[in-house]
Amino acid sequence: MKRKSKVILFVICFIISVMILCFFVTGYYSVDTERIYSQGYIDYATKDAYIRDGRLISALIFVMVGIFNPTIKTMYIINIIISIVILSICVIQIYAIIKKYKILETTRNKVIAFLLSYTYIFNFLIVDILKFIDSFVICTSILIFIIAIKKTILEQKKKLGLVLTILGVICYQGTIPVYIATAILVTLLENKKINKEFFKKILPCAISICIASIISLIIVNLVPIITGMQKTDRMNNIDYLRNIKKNIIGMNEAVFYSFYMFPPYAWIGTAMLILFVSIGYGINKKDINFAVNILFIFMFYMLSSFVMLPIQTFTNAPRVMLVMGQVISAMLIYSYCTNFRNTKINSYEKIMIIVMVLYFVITLGSILKSTYEYKLGNIIDKAFSDKIENEIETLERQGITINKIGLKYTGNGQNVQKYSKLVCEQSVYIKGLYTSTLNEFYTGRKLTRVQDFTKEKEEKYFENPSEEEVQFKNLGDVLYILIDL
Repeated sequence: MKRKSKVILFVICFIISVMILCFFVTGYYSVDTERIYSQGYIDYATKDAYIRDGRLISALIFVMVGIFNPTIKTMYIINIIISIVILSICVIQIYAIIKKYKILETTRNKVIAFLLSYTYIFNFLIVDILKFIDSFVICTSILIFIIAIKKTILEQKKKLGLVLTILGVICYQGTIPVYIATAILVTLLENKKINKEFFKKILPCAISICIASIISLIIVNLVPIITGMQKTDRMNNIDYLRNIKKNIIGMNEAVFYSFYMFPPYAWIGTAMLILFVSIGYGINKKDINFAVNILFIFMFYMLSSFVMLPIQTFTNAPRVMLVMGQVISAMLIYSYCTNFRNTKINSYEKIMIIVMVLYFVITLGSILKSTYEYKLGNIIDKAFSDKIENEIETLERQGITINKIGLKYTGNGQNVQKYSKLVCEQSVYIKGLYTSTLNEFYTGRKLTRVQDFTKEKEEKYFENPSEEEVQFKNLGDVLYILIDL
């Protein structure tokens, strides 16, 4: 690609992405971000998550960030801008791969290639990555993986590909399925058939990701030993059978409801439409190989996500299912590169173009809607924190000092029904996971959480049921809070 074309493509990607991620660009705060605020950048990086999870690159970066100690909002906004830049470069990389297999001389072909490249990277599940204050490191992992695949498969630079693959895994282990799935797509574009040559071409990638994963496991287990710290709970107390069972049960939420980040049934409906129409077209044209390859892409993109099933419950971390958000674009990319003519388009191509445009529009709308609902979760949490702060200030004016809080949730979920499922998932207040750390983040007030909110206290000092969603009662220096949701 020429430099001018790359710049134009980058600018378009960046502008569109800033627009659809506008609710994040103004600042968003995950639970991890709130813990960083409480502990400080350096302590969080060296004593909490990054070092103890074996994420050395994130640890190193945030130790350096801690030296300058920017505000959380400033750091997040810098992070999200860098993330958009990195992902825009990823789009250019995918566009270049398409260009290798398709002549992009006409405006129509360039637009189609852009739509496919953009939705492959900025799919609806990318939101769950971009919510983190270190999302730029995760996005870097994706970019490195794409470059590693190109070096390994297209340029035959296997050693460099291996080094890049290791670096990508060290950045973030949760993007491993992206490497596996993208390697399958590129190999299939290169070879066109699933045969001995296909497996020969993809073998270096398979070896690279296995070596990288083993090195990552060694780092994850070795670093805590060297530093004398235990691994975090998410790395140390993994119940593999429980996670697999929970993920299989929760597959309905992923396949039919797309984690509530895409219109219900729209993802599976679009995927099945592409599959059936493409398979029918392949059979009609007596090109069984094309039909098989489209089915192969769908199956292996979904299967690649199973790498993470024993490790992480994806209902709590949709980001590990990022390949699910990529599979529709992957099938369309293969179809476009292998079965679209450069002259007059046929009925199959017309259907696929309509699907591409609609999928692009729905994806943009879904990302905008999801980021709004994520942000609404922040707003709800802050509003609750402000209620606590107002109550404490009222008590302080009466000469009562509050140093501790006790929280208890009750109710039948009736007060939650006014919010969407995604808002409920993102608001820690609504989920019943509100903590003193969260309160400190929004109010700046350090309070100790007590665990003695007994049933007897609830019955003695609070009305239940009550018309009030939040009730307060101070006993000494403790403010007890009953939340009816």
